[in-house]
Amino acid sequence: MNGLERMPSVRLLCTSGGRVAEVLAEHRGKVLGVISYSASEPDFSSGDLIHVWVELEVFGEESCHEIWVSENPVSVQRQDGFEYSSDGDFLFCRSLHGECMLQGLELGARSAYADLFDLLDRSGYPFLLRAWNYFPGINDAGRGIERYREFNVGRHEAFCQKGRLIEEGNVPAACAIGTRRGGLVICFLAGRNKGMAIENPRQVNAYRYPGKYGPKSPTFSRGMLVGDALLISGTASIVGSETMHPGDVMRQLEETLENLRTVGSMARQAGFVAEDFRGLCLNVYLRSREDFDSVRKRLEIEFGPHAKIFCMQAEICRTDLLVEIEAFWIPVGRKAA
Repeated sequence: MNGLERMPSVRLLCTSGGRVAEVLAEHRGKVLGVISYSASEPDFSSGDLIHVWVELEVFGEESCHEIWVSENPVSVQRQDGFEYSSDGDFLFCRSLHGECMLQGLELGARSAYADLFDLLDRSGYPFLLRAWNYFPGINDAGRGIERYREFNVGRHEAFCQKGRLIEEGNVPAACAIGTRRGGLVICFLAGRNKGMAIENPRQVNAYRYPGKYGPKSPTFSRGMLVGDALLISGTASIVGSETMHPGDVMRQLEETLENLRTVGSMARQAGFVAEDFRGLCLNVYLRSREDFDSVRKRLEIEFGPHAKIFCMQAEICRTDLLVEIEAFWIPVGRKAA
């Protein structure tokens, strides 16, 4: 299996708010981190957990939660302004930066990423596998450019400052989503071992986008294989580097699904194995709540009853994109979480 089976794998349990306490109790001592999506902040004051709240409305649910778990005991540390957990194979970190809303996202993103790269290097988990980025007003004007493009400049500069090559195989899977309010929220999943980056031949690699999309390109790969898990970045209706079907959410959804299928196909060529959609979790970001029912029905047809699908209202990185989907596909039955 060309090394994938030998590499440790992380596990993800996606659940709605009603079961989160039960799942956490079942995996006590082995939880790397929890990312919660809800309109109001959930209570995670009890327990020694790395917890991140993303303020987004979840359609049809009070909340949803990504619970990243390990097969090994997890230790939690809070020092030098960081909160992170590790298990000997993986490190999960959260980083909150409210002040960068005043300083500007370019400076804030550069500083946050540079500091986090330093943490990974000195902790012995140098390989960045997945990054989550959230901040309000993602499409608003920043300091002369759109805030998302401003963020991309800072992130790119941090990669360069810390000597991290921006080329195929060296950038993580990632998302960048607009939240209701608050500061810059970043989460990292890093490893002692390098993952296998996956790209999409239908699309220009994101870090090679032409200059019309900003002074610096977004620094992410389309997906990342981590052991037997496939982590797919935020995916939308983009072919080459161009947005397809502006103004038509269902045609954009079909293009997005084709991109997801292609990333899955490329991952299979690299050794990914999944017999069905069990273990697949989709986070679906919609600009308009009016699109929820039709999008949800189409996704249920595409993925059947086994996939877990959570739809949220959010701003997306381009103003002409109406839907974005990120996927975490961790096959069930090969290793139990």
